[in-house]
Amino acid sequence: MNKLDTIRAQHPLVICYTNDVVKNFTANGLLSLGASPAMSQAPEEAKDMLTPANALLINIGTLTKDREDDILKIAKIANAVGTPIVFDPVAVGASQYRKEFCKTFLQEVNVSVIKGNASEVLALIDNEATMKGTDSDQDLDAVSIAKKAHEELNCAIVITGKIDVVIQDNQIYKLFNGSPLLAQVTGAGCLLGAIVASFMDDNLKVDIESLIQAVAFYNIAAENAEQLTSDKGPGSFMIALLDSLSQVSEADYLHHCKKQEVE
Repeated sequence: MNKLDTIRAQHPLVICYTNDVVKNFTANGLLSLGASPAMSQAPEEAKDMLTPANALLINIGTLTKDREDDILKIAKIANAVGTPIVFDPVAVGASQYRKEFCKTFLQEVNVSVIKGNASEVLALIDNEATMKGTDSDQDLDAVSIAKKAHEELNCAIVITGKIDVVIQDNQIYKLFNGSPLLAQVTGAGCLLGAIVASFMDDNLKVDIESLIQAVAFYNIAAENAEQLTSDKGPGSFMIALLDSLSQVSEADYLHHCKKQEVE
């Protein structure tokens, strides 16, 4: 049974501490895929929620001073009960405030996967790196950034972009599926972080194949959605993406996944 079939059979619980803009879309995307989302943000219930969960997503898209302590408390409880964390440092290079929080977070919390675009991941390992809002610099060398981040931060790295890059245990792959319409849907990247969390096996170290499948299944669903809405626009694409996530299959993965190992 491939990982997607397992998700659809077992409906893994994914706790999402994510940003206000994308909560509904993220929850619907996980449900469409077959996972079970819970958008829990209260440290008071974190132990009860996280103990049976497969993974915790931490997404800092709408970070505020009031939320900093809650994020750190919830993440530390996840560490204590052994629930793996997927960390999405949204727009970390856009402000010194975000950089300082992410630096503190990664010093105090053990994460299993960091998912972000090239500019975001670079900002985690280079204090001089900057970015404009959530936009990524398309001229960056994502492979080199992934390798350095994997070494320095000691976790799996997923870098998204026109070509996605995934690294774990010094194995690194380029992935070539996807749709340009994803960039026109608010929360499309944030949803991918939650989907990566759904592919975790309730252990702290995810394998490279699970990461590849998470990214590829999502992007193949996006390709299918684009085909269905090629004469429409991003609103129709967004709905079609949710439908496609419920319909994407192992056959789609086997026939359409485009990946290349980097030596």
